[in-house]
Amino acid sequence: MPDAKITRWLLAAAAVLGAQGATPGGNSPASFEAKLTPDQKIEQALNRMTFGARPGDLDEVRKIGLEKWIELQLHPERIPENKALDGRLEPLETLRLDSAEIYKQYFPRYPAAMLMMDRPMNLNELLGAELMRKVLNGTAEQRLAALKSLDPDKRTLAVSMLPDTVVEDLPELKKERDAARQKRNMDRVAEQRRLHPALRDLLSDDQVAIVTRGTTEERAALLASLDPDKRDKALFAFPPNALAGMPEWRRASAMMRFPQEVVLDDLREAKLFRAILSNRQLQEVLADFWFNHFNVYEGKGQPDRVMLASYERDAIRPHVLGKFKDLLLAVTRHPAMLYYLDNWESMGSDIFDVGPFAPGQFGPVQALSRMAHGLNENFGRELLELHTLGVNGGYTQQDVIAVARCFTGWTIRLPNQKPEFAYASFMHDADEKTVLGRKIAAGGGESDGLQVIDILARHPSTAHFVATKLARRFVADDPPPALVDMLARVFLKTDGDLRAVMEALFTSREFNSQGAWLAKVKSPLEMVASAARAVDADVADTYTLAQNVTEMGEPLYQKESPNGFKDSADTWLSTASVTARIRFAEALAEGKIPGVKVDFSHYAAKDRVEIARAILGREPAASTWNAMISGPAGDNMTAVETATLMLSSPDFQRR
Repeated sequence: MPDAKITRWLLAAAAVLGAQGATPGGNSPASFEAKLTPDQKIEQALNRMTFGARPGDLDEVRKIGLEKWIELQLHPERIPENKALDGRLEPLETLRLDSAEIYKQYFPRYPAAMLMMDRPMNLNELLGAELMRKVLNGTAEQRLAALKSLDPDKRTLAVSMLPDTVVEDLPELKKERDAARQKRNMDRVAEQRRLHPALRDLLSDDQVAIVTRGTTEERAALLASLDPDKRDKALFAFPPNALAGMPEWRRASAMMRFPQEVVLDDLREAKLFRAILSNRQLQEVLADFWFNHFNVYEGKGQPDRVMLASYERDAIRPHVLGKFKDLLLAVTRHPAMLYYLDNWESMGSDIFDVGPFAPGQFGPVQALSRMAHGLNENFGRELLELHTLGVNGGYTQQDVIAVARCFTGWTIRLPNQKPEFAYASFMHDADEKTVLGRKIAAGGGESDGLQVIDILARHPSTAHFVATKLARRFVADDPPPALVDMLARVFLKTDGDLRAVMEALFTSREFNSQGAWLAKVKSPLEMVASAARAVDADVADTYTLAQNVTEMGEPLYQKESPNGFKDSADTWLSTASVTARIRFAEALAEGKIPGVKVDFSHYAAKDRVEIARAILGREPAASTWNAMISGPAGDNMTAVETATLMLSSPDFQRR
C-alpha cells in the first residue's frame, strides 16, 4: 500500500490537475503550432488511437513506421485479431444472439403455476361471485357462515387474504386471518429454503470460511470438490463477488439466480476485454466513442436491456469507419433507439387510417399503448440536438415537430418478444412537412424519415458538430477552431466518410502538436484498460474491472441521459473518482484484482527509474520524481510500490 505521504501527494496533485485543466503546457493557439518530436508523435498516436500502449508498442510502431501503423488502424480488417480475445469473448453468448433468442433464453416466461405463487390470489377466483358477495358485503353472521362452508385448506387460504374491512368487527376472524397469513409466509420461506438452501445449510464452517475469506483458487477448488447437485445449490447461494475471477462459475450462478443480469454483464465484460486485448485498437476506441454519441440507456426498460447487444453489434460497430449517413440510418432504425427515445409509440393524429400493417400485427397491448400517446417529440429533438446538428445548429422548435412527424410509423414489432424494426403506415402522419426549409411532400410514408436522414447527414451544422466532438475526443477539450473547420470540410467533401475524417485528423498539425500533447484526462474506462495494458496484465476475467470503472464514475451502458458521458477533464476529476483510481492502481499492482494477473518478475533487474519509464512510456514529470525520492521508502521502493505510484500519478491519468 502506498505510504500516507505519497497518497496525500497524489490527491493534491490530482486536484492541481483538475484546477489547471488537462493540458500541462496550456492550449494557446501557438501551442498547436509547435511540433512534437518523432517519438512524441508515436506516443501521441498510441495515447489517442488506442486504450494505452503495451510494453513494446513504441518499438513496434517505430519498426513499421507511424504512417503505416495509422493506415492499418484505419483499416482494421487488415489486422489479424488477437486469438486470446476471441477465446475470452467465446463464453459471452449474448453478444452473438439476436434479441428474440435473448428473450427466450435469458428472460424466461415462467410457468403459470409459478406466477400464481408470486402474485396475490384473486378472492373472486377462489370463492366465486356469490360467496364473494357475502364475504365482502354481508353481515358478520353471513361472512362467518360463508367462510365456514369452505373445506379447511380453502378456508385457510381465503382467510389469509381477507381485507381489514371484512375482519375489523370480528376479532376472532382477524386473529385467524393473521395466523393464516403468518403460516403462509412461513411456508413460502421454508419452500424457498428447501429449493435454495443457505451456504451454512450446505457447507461446513471451514468451507463457508473459504467462501467468505479464501482466495480465488481456494474457492474454485471447493466448488470442484462438491458433487454436482450440491455444487449447483452452492452456486445459487454464493455472493456474486465471491465468484469474481471464476467467470464460468459466476455465469452459471447468475443463470440460476438472475439470468437477465448476464446480458448486461456480457456487454460490460466484452467492452473491457476488447479495450485491453484487441489488436484493432482504433476500432474499439471508435466503437466506444460512437456508442456514447448515440447513447442508449439499459435501464429504460426490459426491451432496451435485451436489444443492447444487437444495437452495439449491428448498428454501431460496422459503421465506425464508414459513412456517417449509414451509421445514422442504422441507429435510427434500430429498435433499441426507437424504444429508448419513445419513437416506437409516436403516431400521427389520424389513427384510423390503417395501412398495410393492422394494429393486431403488433400485438393488442402494443397497439393500444400507441393509440394513447400521439406524437412524441423526444426522438426528433435528440436527433437534431445530440446526434446531428447540435444545440446551436440552426433548427427551431417547428423543425423538431416536423422531424418527429416524419418519423411517425417507425416502430417496433413485438418489442417484448421478437423486437424488429417495422414501418406502420396506420401510425404515420401523411401530411406535408417542412424540415430546415426543405419541403417533404405529403404521402411519402417511410421515405419521410429517410429524407430527413439524408438532409441531416449532409448538413453543414452536422459536419461541424461531428468534427467538434471528434476533435475534442482526440485532440483537446477545447479544440482549435481551425482544426474543427478543416475536419468539417473533409466531412462535407467526402459525403461524411468517417475514415477520411479520421485520417485528416491524425495527420493534422494540431493532432501532432504540443497543444495536444497530454491534453486529455483519461476516462475511467481508459484508465482501467490502459493500466492493464501498461503492465501487460494477463486478464482472464473483467467482472471486477468493470466494477472499478463504475466506482470511478463511468457505469458502462448505464448513462441515463441520451447525451452520453461528457468528454472533458472536469467530468472525471472528482475527489471520489481520483480516490477510486488510486485504490484501483494499488489493487492492480499488488495482484488483488480477481481474474487479473500481473507478473513483475521482468522488472526484477530494473531500478525504480526504469520501471517508471516502462509503465509511463516516457519520462515522468518532475513532481512525480520528487514524490518517489521523498517517500519514506526512498531508494528501497519496490517494483510494486513504484508501479502503484506511477499508475496513480497525474502523469498516467493524462493521455
